[in-house]
Amino acid sequence: MAAPNFWYTDIALNQIQGNNLSGQVGVDSIGIGAVSPVQNNPILEGPPQVIGTYTWVGTEAAGDIINIAIAREGMLIGVNGTVCSGTTAPATTLTVAIGDNDLGLTSALPVPNTAAGTSALGGPYSLQAPVWVSGTAYVAGNVVLDAASTPSNQTFTCISAVTGSTAPHSDSTHWIANQVRYSSSIDIHAANGNVAFATGTQLYGGVASKVPESITPGAVQTGFSANSLLNQQYTIQHDCWLQAVILTANTIVAGTVSVFRIPTLSLN
Repeated sequence: MAAPNFWYTDIALNQIQGNNLSGQVGVDSIGIGAVSPVQNNPILEGPPQVIGTYTWVGTEAAGDIINIAIAREGMLIGVNGTVCSGTTAPATTLTVAIGDNDLGLTSALPVPNTAAGTSALGGPYSLQAPVWVSGTAYVAGNVVLDAASTPSNQTFTCISAVTGSTAPHSDSTHWIANQVRYSSSIDIHAANGNVAFATGTQLYGGVASKVPESITPGAVQTGFSANSLLNQQYTIQHDCWLQAVILTANTIVAGTVSVFRIPTLSLN
């Protein structure tokens, strides 16, 4: 299968450029503008909800991915989101799943936030899941890259301890794809739609939250280490994209819109 095309909602386009999103409408007279690499925290500023509007181009296809917004390290994403449409149906057939690429390949992640993820040696680092290895013992919460998935190297989270030879993409008993963690397939083709997420789940965290002191600044940290701590359960482990994966698509109408509303929750 060919590599997917990537598309962006309005908020994702601003975030990928490093633009600052004003916390309160009408308070900041400057509005959206270029700032330092440190971005506003959407949990603390504005409503506890990601709202991304996507305008369909018409050439999207099954397997393509819509980057909805950047989810920051430590955020807790809710599973009670919706996808809404306007008065014109966006397509005759259109289904998507909602998830993220937390701990995925760094090449597919957003621009790194240099204010976070700084090692004791004085440099930013990237946290990436290790590649799944047959016969290795995994416990709930471990995140791996599945080289045999389609597309390859998708992230999967272990939901039940396992030591086996079945790759994560073929073992739904022990693994779940991060790309569908907030919603499995939902049908969003109709006009005036307000489609709720389905069968989403709050998953465990990722590989490690304490970086071994031997890490080299600028390097990619992978694997599990004896001196590493388990991550806080259920939260985003490293800046990533909230994503909608297009599962089926037919006769997409250019210029129509879909609005993704995804709740972000506070850890008390």
